[in-house]
Amino acid sequence: MDIDKNFFGRQEVLGLLKKRVLDLKDGYRQNVAFIGPEHIGKTSLLQKFIHDLDDKDLIVVYVNFKGKDFPYLATNFITSLLYNFAKSENLALHHDLALLLETTQHRLPQTFAAIKQVQALSEKKRFVEAYEHLVSLPEIFTLETSKFCVILFDEFHYLDHLDIDEAFQELGKRIMTQKRCLYFMASSLQEVARKILTEKLSLLFGHFEIVDVEPFSMKTSKEFMESHLKDFQIKDQLKNFLVDFTGGHPLYLNILISQLNQLCQLHRQAEIFLPFLSYAVENTIFNRWGVLSRHFEILVESLSWPKDDEATLRLLIALAEQKNSLDEIVCVHERRKKIIIKQKLSHLIELGLVERSGRFYYLKDKLFRYWIKYILKRRLNFVGFDPQQERILFREEFAHNVNAFHLASQKDLSVRVIELLSCFNDETFHVHGRRYRLSSFEKFKSTRMAMSPTAEMDVIKAYAPDGPWIVMLHDKDLSENDMNALLDEIKKVEGKPRKQVIISLRDLGNPLRLRALQERMWIWDEKELNFLLNMYNKPYIAL
Repeated sequence: MDIDKNFFGRQEVLGLLKKRVLDLKDGYRQNVAFIGPEHIGKTSLLQKFIHDLDDKDLIVVYVNFKGKDFPYLATNFITSLLYNFAKSENLALHHDLALLLETTQHRLPQTFAAIKQVQALSEKKRFVEAYEHLVSLPEIFTLETSKFCVILFDEFHYLDHLDIDEAFQELGKRIMTQKRCLYFMASSLQEVARKILTEKLSLLFGHFEIVDVEPFSMKTSKEFMESHLKDFQIKDQLKNFLVDFTGGHPLYLNILISQLNQLCQLHRQAEIFLPFLSYAVENTIFNRWGVLSRHFEILVESLSWPKDDEATLRLLIALAEQKNSLDEIVCVHERRKKIIIKQKLSHLIELGLVERSGRFYYLKDKLFRYWIKYILKRRLNFVGFDPQQERILFREEFAHNVNAFHLASQKDLSVRVIELLSCFNDETFHVHGRRYRLSSFEKFKSTRMAMSPTAEMDVIKAYAPDGPWIVMLHDKDLSENDMNALLDEIKKVEGKPRKQVIISLRDLGNPLRLRALQERMWIWDEKELNFLLNMYNKPYIAL
């Protein structure tokens, strides 16, 4: 696989990884955990990091825990360690563990003895003792070689499936003493992983630094499209729709762009128009054997396993149709007990498919939500067997969605923000680690505030029962003088604002951001704004 060709973006995270490695060599350790949905790019991020790492004093150990038993994991761990050591020492490289042991044992007598102990205990099925020796291995290796170890555990939450008592606590003890080892861990079960990190891997000398691996931003998504569609033209309107449609998910973008490339080459077209995009979506998402259609179908089947679970299907459909409160969802299930629905919701939250914020539940994945609402539900409810009629309905609905996005995109920013604010109903949300209490607004007033003789800012006054909010829309460059003038103007507003919010579509810069925080303003940038829009199933705002 051409890693350089297939990897895109995430430069900030790669920079963090490189910094943590340099810190390790300088005597400072900060272990890192990567948390994000399945197929979001965590593994490719780790692969890119390994690929770019060129330091013979750093030995990488990579293990994927998903669906593996202890003997397999132990063999994988030891093989990865010895292979990368042999590579750093220009020794003969083998993928077979027995040959690697034979090649390296004269250089690593202490490590070799420890490995033999792990293997002997494992063969006797004394896995608890074998595990204790295995997690001690990096320290023995680094003391013997004076090298550093970077240990990558992919889908690390599966360690809990090994039936080894206090496996994470034992690992945590070893991590604390392994001063020349740095741990990078990744997990797709976001809630489970956070719980493990805070309860079972809360180390004496510091916590894991948690990095949320999220879908691409609007800007990165468009750059990704441009780099992968460089032989074809596509207008900004369709680019923006495609980002919104996929939610910026790299896997979905990549699959749809590959399909567009094929269609353009097949039909010898230099520009991508709406019919081509419609065909690409139809081929990948509507057709039963389309890549994304099968991906979602297998996912839903796994949620209903081991028996056909109609309640889970109805729950997913209710969420896709914007039934976001527990009471609304329970109404759909008629006689089902509330406690059963809560258990199913908790399971979906644990899997990272559903997000809960206060009393509000919603499906995080925009494309999965679309597939459930417009494809899965219709397949379940369609009367008669007429695939062509299903296809016609799908095409009409897709064209309607594209048109609705286009109409929304033409609205002024203030109008779209008011539409979003109108959805709030005294809810408490957690958005990217911050807690927000959002009032229920009764009316809105749009105006423009002068910051200088030549500069103005759109401002929304939102009236709530407990006091007015001032919402400022920042979509142009802002200076410190502009900020001061804006604050002076706000003080002149009749009625002291209960809350002040800056919706910033441009980078405020650290000094202005700090000043806004000092004034107790909330700052919603693209991430926060699109997070809220996604919760209420509204189109992203294209920058």
